[in-house]
Amino acid sequence: MKKLIFVSMLVILTVVLAACGSSAAPAAAPVSAGQGSVKVETNPSPAVVGDVELIVTVTDANGNPLEGATVNVSADHPSMAGMGMSGMATEQGGGKYSIKANFSDPGDWKLSVQVTKDSLDFKEETDFPIQ
Repeated sequence: MKKLIFVSMLVILTVVLAACGSSAAPAAAPVSAGQGSVKVETNPSPAVVGDVELIVTVTDANGNPLEGATVNVSADHPSMAGMGMSGMATEQGGGKYSIKANFSDPGDWKLSVQVTKDSLDFKEETDFPIQ
């Protein structure tokens, strides 16, 4: 039963994160060390409570799309202990990765995107508002 609840929360958060795509403004700050950058959009935009698709665009230090990376996305609701999600985004091509999540509560969430490929390994964290 606990496993089912965990999987359900993971799917929900994945949907919520993924919904931040289409026409949303970038949600992530520049990464440190100049290894690359991450831009997060949502569908629907702006992100709302319920199912959301997070579309993560990853570029290398030269601004070129980064393909074949492992992109792990997680979201936590700091004011609500135990509320969070994480999962691997699916590559869509052209440096874009997608994950679906379901945000169960409005407010300020913390979004974290970890990107790894070969010698690249960087993480971006940003505030992520849910309406």
